[in-house]
Amino acid sequence: MIVPLMGRVGMKIRAGDGCEELGHPEMLSTPLFYFARPGDKLVLLDTEYKFNIATYRPEIEPQWLYTYTYASDQSWTIYNRDLTGDRYRQDDYVFEKRVYFRICLRKINGDAFDSSDNINEIIAFHTAYPDDLYGKDEEKPTPTSHVIASARSNPDPSLVSGIQKPISDKPWLYTEVNRISQRVTETRESDDLVFALLADSHYNVNGTWEDTQNAIEQLCREIKLDGIIHLGDMSDGMVTGEATKHYVISMLDGLRKCGVPVWIALGNHDTNYFRKNSEYFTVEQQRKLYYNGEETRYHIDLPNMRLIFLDSFAVDEKNRYGYTPECAQWLEHTLKSTPNDSRAIILSHLPPLARLQYWTSTLRGEAEIMEILNRHRDKILAWLNGHNHADRLDNDEGFPIISIANAKCEAFSEYKTEGFVTPHRRLGDTTQEAFDLMIVNAVNRKVLFIRFGAGYDRIISNGKAEWYDCVLEH
Repeated sequence: MIVPLMGRVGMKIRAGDGCEELGHPEMLSTPLFYFARPGDKLVLLDTEYKFNIATYRPEIEPQWLYTYTYASDQSWTIYNRDLTGDRYRQDDYVFEKRVYFRICLRKINGDAFDSSDNINEIIAFHTAYPDDLYGKDEEKPTPTSHVIASARSNPDPSLVSGIQKPISDKPWLYTEVNRISQRVTETRESDDLVFALLADSHYNVNGTWEDTQNAIEQLCREIKLDGIIHLGDMSDGMVTGEATKHYVISMLDGLRKCGVPVWIALGNHDTNYFRKNSEYFTVEQQRKLYYNGEETRYHIDLPNMRLIFLDSFAVDEKNRYGYTPECAQWLEHTLKSTPNDSRAIILSHLPPLARLQYWTSTLRGEAEIMEILNRHRDKILAWLNGHNHADRLDNDEGFPIISIANAKCEAFSEYKTEGFVTPHRRLGDTTQEAFDLMIVNAVNRKVLFIRFGAGYDRIISNGKAEWYDCVLEH
């Protein structure tokens, strides 16, 4: 079959490091990475053009896991350094190994490209492995409630090919699914609500997101979930706007296969502004991509419980981290209107206090937010946030504040304030993953966090968060 490609006019792939670079009108390249196997091939369709390719080995360097380092172009691959200016061709390119690849195109006459140049009319990628690129042809469930992925209910098939990588049978993954499913089944009571809770997945090509998504999908088949909650930073947000949109759409579309609501609290990377990316998303673009045009702060009412989602990062503010006056006013109104017989769980990418994170010394709106939270303390069951890439429990403010470790397979102790716990992580076993099954009984004001993968269980009971049935390793 032929896999549709995504092209970007004015982009080249650098020969030295295999990374993308804008500002080259004489070139048309693929910002996405495509996966090829032996026998797959590229076929030029128009002899007015010539092409070159850069290939990347599907190998992961330890630095991406154990140091504070972000991979260029969001790719956990190793460039083969096989792209040079003298290797442009017009004959078929047949792949001999399993590799990721990107394509560079030039016109024979050297002219610049424009928007009328369609990469799929110039070159074709033929593969004999459609199942590995597209997955099963399953009917997608209809979104319910504030379901994030409804922004793209039927994405173009070409959007799937660049994000997927083949997933082989992984016994350790299914063993953990079975263990967690059994624990949830034995623990939950009839009036409990159960959610998959994750944060900071930071999608990378050849990374571990597909395993995380697969695990959540398998859990949905084994136990009844009431929703999936993501606390932000779905991707790194450091590539072109088209590429980030592609990754996000594919990720959300994958979560939607579970057939339950998907809710998200946007993180700083979700604005596509990391490292001052010039193609950052405006608020309207964020609403369209993540929320189907709805607001970036919202609440969900469930039996005896209100989930309150906040936005906590603004690209156009001098102090980008924190909460605007509009957000504070909205939170005041939302907590005030929360029924007296309900309990609120507040979900944000950032904590409400600067002391509970490393990356900024001041948090915009901290005093205003804390005044509001203190006024409505009796209604608050917990504040949950991501961002810190580690676990932490804080009970100093009269209500529990819990930081959730990163779903991305990454573990280092730097850039974390005192009190954070960074679980050990390793590729290819249970510790590769880290997310929670959150069991909530709002009437009894009890929340149990059962950790899937690396890390420890936690519990909220009697207004206090504690480590549950475990001994922390220091």
